[in-house]
Amino acid sequence: MNAPAISPAAGPDAPPRRRALIAGLALAAVVSLLLVFHNYGHPILPRRHFPIAPEQLTVHPEGRNHVFIFAFDHSEPNRAGVDRSAALLLEDGKLYSNPQRDSLAALLQVGGYRWAHEPGRILFSTPDNSDPRTNGRSYAVLSPVLYTRAIAEGSLLVFTLATAGLYCLVRRDPAPAHGPATPSGWRWHVAGTALLFLGGLYCNTGTLAPYAITTFPHEAKGSGYLYNPDHVHFRALSDFVQGREQSRWDGAILLRRILFPVLAWPFVKLAGFEVGGTLAALALNVGALLWCAQLLRRRIGERGAIFAVWLLALYPGAAYWGGLPYPYALISPLSLLLLIALQDLAEATGWRLLWLSLAMGGASLAYDFTAFFLPASLLLLCWQRRFGAALLAGAAQVLPLAAWVLILAKVFHQPLSNSNTATYQNILAAYGQGLSPTQLWTQLASLPETGLAVFFGANFLFLPGLFLLLIALNPVTSRIRLSRAETALLLTALAIVLFNHFAPPYGGWQMRGTWIARIYQPVFPVFVFFAARWWQGLPPLRWPARAALGTAFAGVALGNALIVFGPILNNPSRVSETAYYRFYNHNDDHWVYEQYCLKLHGRHPLGFPAPLPP
Repeated sequence: MNAPAISPAAGPDAPPRRRALIAGLALAAVVSLLLVFHNYGHPILPRRHFPIAPEQLTVHPEGRNHVFIFAFDHSEPNRAGVDRSAALLLEDGKLYSNPQRDSLAALLQVGGYRWAHEPGRILFSTPDNSDPRTNGRSYAVLSPVLYTRAIAEGSLLVFTLATAGLYCLVRRDPAPAHGPATPSGWRWHVAGTALLFLGGLYCNTGTLAPYAITTFPHEAKGSGYLYNPDHVHFRALSDFVQGREQSRWDGAILLRRILFPVLAWPFVKLAGFEVGGTLAALALNVGALLWCAQLLRRRIGERGAIFAVWLLALYPGAAYWGGLPYPYALISPLSLLLLIALQDLAEATGWRLLWLSLAMGGASLAYDFTAFFLPASLLLLCWQRRFGAALLAGAAQVLPLAAWVLILAKVFHQPLSNSNTATYQNILAAYGQGLSPTQLWTQLASLPETGLAVFFGANFLFLPGLFLLLIALNPVTSRIRLSRAETALLLTALAIVLFNHFAPPYGGWQMRGTWIARIYQPVFPVFVFFAARWWQGLPPLRWPARAALGTAFAGVALGNALIVFGPILNNPSRVSETAYYRFYNHNDDHWVYEQYCLKLHGRHPLGFPAPLPP
């Protein structure tokens, strides 16, 4: 195939110096992005081996003689609020679990398979709390090369400058010619992705649901299936919808998230809360994927829609929640549909604007989507100078949740404030105190590191990496732009990050730092839709470019597959363990995932009950 150049800017008719400059900037962008991903996403470069000699160990002064210290500063450590360590600890060649955040208290008190990587040192105990200096076993640390804050931030700067340089060089060039349309086999692609997607969801049910097995889970009697420790709170929602006695749901802290149990009602009626609710989660996710595929086909084009559904078929953010009977199973499908609705809102008028806004507001009965999509809607419409439409859309989006909360308070006599909603009140109250100059500087200095770690962690590492790659290559390939709706959603997410990050100290749950990156998951449709439009407009490429992009796409697909099928495959290469705790580090004892849940409880998806361990 004799394909034209990637872009007129870099084509054979361009001056040699211009072609060389563009090629150099593109190479710099890609190489620096790999280093950014290596440092903030997932380590992809080799690891150095650091043996630990007995004489290098000292006893922790408060460790009850079972905690030992090894001086180590060759790699990024974990720090307060920032999970960065990628070091691995070995005993006789056997890996410990990942280093835990803020786990020093448990390490000092209990020991065992616990360790921590702090600035300048590694603290650990042996599995049997014996003395590693005399027990005859060997210990070592594996640490990725080029994994430092200086390299990470330098690479980020190079990536930003190289990408900006590419956009500046080609900004006045004519758009490249798109590739010819070819028969797509649309139905086969949709059927194949739906089956792959359903298979991935199913492999995260039973004893394999990540939201359950990344902490000490709730064990269901009879089936042995594993659920999140907050299982009782989600069960209360179902009891409420099923009309059970008030004592079973009175005071439930999640009653505002009523949409999923309503949609799951017929499934629960037939098969019970656990099994029926899980089947409802699977059905709703697959149904939303098929609906989204059709919507993208009409809005973007068949070629781009196919690319999008293959990305979504292996999206770990759906599998993380989708195998459990919880409202969170709707985060992924509703995020996709809400961004499509946000894009439609830009053109909607009259009754369509009203009904579309009411539908978007109705989604807030499943999860706290209002925090993202209401500000994004107002920003989008004000950007278009449609201030009346912004007022109408804002009121309509608030109405469903406001009405439901009022019904809960006046009809069912439920409190409007509880431990789940108090966090937002604490943050707002903290801003009344203000930050000292020292606190402000500390927060400002940690913003790039925290922001990048959250960016990758919130959507399971590989999809954000692909988005950045396409942003870098876009000037010399498809030359598309972020839509206003996509930009509005990204700016809203950035504002929420800054709001959480710069909040003065407050009590209770902390929404700052990297431990709860999951709250930014609703941004992921921007990555998928941009990639779809980029693929739709991609011109024909010469074979080196095709090979490079094919390698990148294969890496993303493999990475996502290792996460989605990680539990049932027993955590190969520990990619799933890393991704899950980067997404939501709700348990400092990371060994629970593999050592306690997968090995002790076994791998039993829905339909294959697991006998409870003795």
